[in-house]
Amino acid sequence: MANILLIDDANTIRKVCSHILTQSGHVVRTAASGQEGIRDIIENGAPDLIITDIEMPGMDGLELCNRIRKTGATVPIVVITSYSDKEMIQQAKALSLAGWLLKPVTPEALVQKVNSALGAA
Repeated sequence: MANILLIDDANTIRKVCSHILTQSGHVVRTAASGQEGIRDIIENGAPDLIITDIEMPGMDGLELCNRIRKTGATVPIVVITSYSDKEMIQQAKALSLAGWLLKPVTPEALVQKVNSALGAA
């Protein structure tokens, strides 16, 4: 069981992914924006894993990841996005992300990527 922070501006994605991960035995906290995610980490401590969308209003997922990495945090981060732009993937690799999932994400792919990122695959 892991403590997971799921950050996505789409309410449906948060609900569905949270349900899938909870059914897999994880504790899931959610945030609707990068700013809300950072606030959650400050208030509740670092999770075991962060899952974030890339395209969000305000602070996008890559900026969020960059801010987290600048603190020295090594928490695994998995990105979920509908974009497969090569430049974006290069930026993600530079941030030492634990994984990348393209939408639409199947429940099996989500659980597999989470387990892999947590080292439980």
